[in-house]
Amino acid sequence: MAFSVPHSALSDHRVAHARPRGLATRAAGGARTEIVDAAAFLAREAEFHALAEASPEANAFLEPAMLDAAQRADPSVPIIILLAWEDGAEDRMIGAWAFARRTGLFERLHAPAVPFGTLATPVIRAGWSETVLAAWFAHLDAERTMPRLLELTPIDAAGPVGLALDRLVATRRCSRHIVARHRRPMLESALDADTYLKQAVSGSRRSKLRQLRARLGRKGTLRRVVHEGSAVSGATEQFLALEARGWKGRRGSAIAVDPGKVAFVRGMLGALAERGCAAISVLMLDERPVSMCVLLRSGRTAFTWKIAYDEAVGACSPGYQLALDDTAMLLADPAVARTDSCAAGENGIMSELWRERAESVDVFLGVRPGGDARFRAVMTALTVVRLVPELRRRLQLRSRLKPIIRSLRAGRRR
Repeated sequence: MAFSVPHSALSDHRVAHARPRGLATRAAGGARTEIVDAAAFLAREAEFHALAEASPEANAFLEPAMLDAAQRADPSVPIIILLAWEDGAEDRMIGAWAFARRTGLFERLHAPAVPFGTLATPVIRAGWSETVLAAWFAHLDAERTMPRLLELTPIDAAGPVGLALDRLVATRRCSRHIVARHRRPMLESALDADTYLKQAVSGSRRSKLRQLRARLGRKGTLRRVVHEGSAVSGATEQFLALEARGWKGRRGSAIAVDPGKVAFVRGMLGALAERGCAAISVLMLDERPVSMCVLLRSGRTAFTWKIAYDEAVGACSPGYQLALDDTAMLLADPAVARTDSCAAGENGIMSELWRERAESVDVFLGVRPGGDARFRAVMTALTVVRLVPELRRRLQLRSRLKPIIRSLRAGRRR
């Protein structure tokens, strides 16, 4: 069973010193807000995990150990964390949200703050969403050293935090620009795996997958392994190599092509595994991994973060075979209430196996009330910048089509 190390084991890994001072603090509306760096957040890990367990929406990309690993791997991009505490209850964290401070065409706070992050939603204790979000927006608006533009790619739209954010933006009349909308697969059910998959996947498809599994099994001994704790380090190296051998390696998007990203992944998976928040499931053919899935956890939510498979046996759908096994494991785990596919949309393996969906948006937000002329100018510039590659592509296509069109016209005249 994955994630067998309880969060209580964190007592062996926490930083053993007093709570560090935040970079800036404010109090408003029953919430005390604070802006801290990744190192300070890591020292408050126990409070964050208590928050994650009590929150309706967890986010693995806000785990303090992950943010610390990202900052260590790339110190050139500052990571800042917004925290909220219940006023008068010093150790009761009620909200956390992390951003990478990015420059370029315009300065902004971007979430997720880590490489390969797939969720920008803050973690906020139930019943506190509107209070905490309002306090954070007021804090950022008053903090002259911080950008007042947020880029969220993506944030859940239909959960309590997303709905509270919509109300706050409407009340404050904040500037907002939605770039894209998504629906991604989720796994959230009280059914056992057999019942769930019978309802989610057609009988013909299940039969085909069983045939493919039998074909794969005839190539050698097939078994599934879940690496946890210290075993995650070695499995991480196997995963990096397997991903690099596939289409991502050929396209240049595999993790292994970027030394900085490799350092981040090694550091964060090792740290999260120590805390029981990361595992790697593997489908083995004899002694060779043919598919692997990196699983993360925060609170009561699991995340199927990265998947890789051996293309040499791709005809047997090894990724699907492992996903079926992982689905059964996750549904049977009483510590996991829901699983996020981390997919960009309704595509990939999980979109076929899982029935539930989450609505999310890529959005830019201005924190100032009453709108912001500068925000509109920045969004106009952003639109132009994004149009340039598309216009170039269309012009290139047009130039390629011209000789063909001339040839067709000439043939018609003849």
